[in-house]
Amino acid sequence: MRLPPSPLDAVFPRPTGSTAPADEPAPCVWVVDDSASEARFIKTALGTGFQVETFPDGAAMLERLHSGRAPDAVVLDWEMPGMSGPEVCQFLRSQPETEVLPVLMLTAHNRPEDLVLGLRAGANDYVAKPFRTEEVRARVNALVRTKRLVDAVRRADREKAEALAQLDALLISSPVGLSLLDRDLRFVRVNARMAKLDGLPPESYVGRKLGEVLPGMASRLEPVLRRVLETGEPVEELAFSMKPPDADAAGGELHLMVGFHPVRTPSGEVLGVGTVLVDVTRHKQAEAELHASGEFRERFLGIVGHDLRNPLNAIRMAASFLIAHEQMPAPLMRTAGRIVSSADRMTRMITELLDFTRSRLGGGIPLTPGAMDLGGLVRQVVEELELVHPSRVLKVTSAGTLTGSWDADRLTQVLGNLLGNALQYSPADSVVEVSLHGGAEQVIARVANQGPPIAPRELALLFHPFQRATTSAHVPSGLGLGLFISEQIVRSHRGTLTVESDAERTVFTLMLPRGP
Repeated sequence: MRLPPSPLDAVFPRPTGSTAPADEPAPCVWVVDDSASEARFIKTALGTGFQVETFPDGAAMLERLHSGRAPDAVVLDWEMPGMSGPEVCQFLRSQPETEVLPVLMLTAHNRPEDLVLGLRAGANDYVAKPFRTEEVRARVNALVRTKRLVDAVRRADREKAEALAQLDALLISSPVGLSLLDRDLRFVRVNARMAKLDGLPPESYVGRKLGEVLPGMASRLEPVLRRVLETGEPVEELAFSMKPPDADAAGGELHLMVGFHPVRTPSGEVLGVGTVLVDVTRHKQAEAELHASGEFRERFLGIVGHDLRNPLNAIRMAASFLIAHEQMPAPLMRTAGRIVSSADRMTRMITELLDFTRSRLGGGIPLTPGAMDLGGLVRQVVEELELVHPSRVLKVTSAGTLTGSWDADRLTQVLGNLLGNALQYSPADSVVEVSLHGGAEQVIARVANQGPPIAPRELALLFHPFQRATTSAHVPSGLGLGLFISEQIVRSHRGTLTVESDAERTVFTLMLPRGP
């Protein structure tokens, strides 16, 4: 005999813990019972927190399975005409789409062997008759929560699989060698470009240590990789050579450029190391072939800059696509961000290389002059640098008319280089000063910064290609082409760019005629 409902059962609020997110519908529960009165009682017991649909027998419920929304849980009576509750449950468990569908069995059988039979048939839980409404509601609510947790895990697994598929697509399509290693320096992922170095298929790398796959390079590379894991700092542009796997004793060498970047969790823990490797053998061979010519270096750099633009753009676009993906895991998001940042830096270097080639082989850097205000251009460059260096102070003063006919983009390149160097080589608490003066026929701009003086020997070569100033407080970086290209741009404007440096400050002076 069924227990009468308590006074608290008169109104059924949404079950505690079953509140769905705003974009998720209320849990859907199917009640299968040949007694219409019992089905109605169960529906009332579940209350307004569920969407309840009733079925008179198992066959009717099974027909409904493939039309419309699937249930979050099934409440199944044991004794029914046709298919019994355990038989319906066994059928559900035999179907891939319902094998994990939560089932609550209602039974008047209290013998342990009967309950074991129901659980073996696939029921997740049972309630013995007569039952209290609170018990039915609580057990259904628990099954729904469990199902939604399982669904969330499955969604996360699908999203993870999709993200890994995107990563694999990036690895496959990349024109450079890419690999990921764990903290034990075991390969986790390797693309075909990287595997080609040892003549093995990519799957032969996975799970094996660096020393097992590439014993000839392990002694040199493992200390570098360990340092990246311990410090979390990347290592870039490490050059080395190796014998190709299919070369005989007299064969040539592969010339490679490699960079290592830490792979981090959202909390900052270093999980492993990502490797980017570029085979520069072809360019090395081109350099050797052009060595006898006085123009070998200029032509080589032009070829490198032009050839690298397309694959570099492909890498950046692929990484940007991953960043834009809403389901991208955080560690891969940061890795993709580092790829974009490195690609941008390489693009700037390629632009300098191409400008260098034009200046040496093409009769100077081409200009597109137009009427402009140098004062406005300086303020624009300063504002952009202040965003990048929020703790630094850049002071601008001006006097006279600052208009003329110049190439705004090229002068932006010059001013950005001069101000960037001033920030880079000056103390962090010092002020970088920019003074502008408009004369009758020309405009003069001076960029001054404090810091250690540039040695006279280096000062004389500062505007030469591949030359960089060194001080006790700063390690040179980049290609050493920035000031050379800046001076070439100023020359194309029929102006001059000079530098003075003493113990108090370093001053670059830019003089520009107002126009042709």
